[in-house]
Amino acid sequence: MLSIVVSIAAVAISLISLFVSRRKDRRDVFLKLHEMLISPDLQNGRRVLFQLHGGAGRIEDLSPEDYAAANRALAAFDVAGLYCHKKYVSQDEVIELWAASLTRMKYAARSFLDHRDAFWPGVPTWPYFRRLADHAEERLRAQGVDITRFTAPTPPPPSSSPGPS
Repeated sequence: MLSIVVSIAAVAISLISLFVSRRKDRRDVFLKLHEMLISPDLQNGRRVLFQLHGGAGRIEDLSPEDYAAANRALAAFDVAGLYCHKKYVSQDEVIELWAASLTRMKYAARSFLDHRDAFWPGVPTWPYFRRLADHAEERLRAQGVDITRFTAPTPPPPSSSPGPS
């Protein structure tokens, strides 16, 4: 009888340990994903896409560096969407932090997405980003957020003025 109790206790401890470990692993993946998304390189890629959406040039006129930065920014959001889809991270947590950015990117990147989709007709580029951005927009709408401010082109940042002379 004692061996059965010890066995049950061992199984219970193992299950609790597994649960705690899985939760910690998911948290670590989420933090690494978040750190990646806030990296200066990906912020620059998002800025390039916002500027394109604002009418500052054409995709064909982007420098190779800006094109690659925009591409990486969308690819990173696609990875975030894949991680949510595979449940490596909580989609609710990702959307809680990134809903506004995802929704803005959905509209700002439309021409870039169309450009990339033209390379592989019938196969949408970055499907996990698109799905995640749709969910983010749905969440914002459910919260009563006016989405039109996310769909409009982003005004350019103010130019820095020289300091006092």
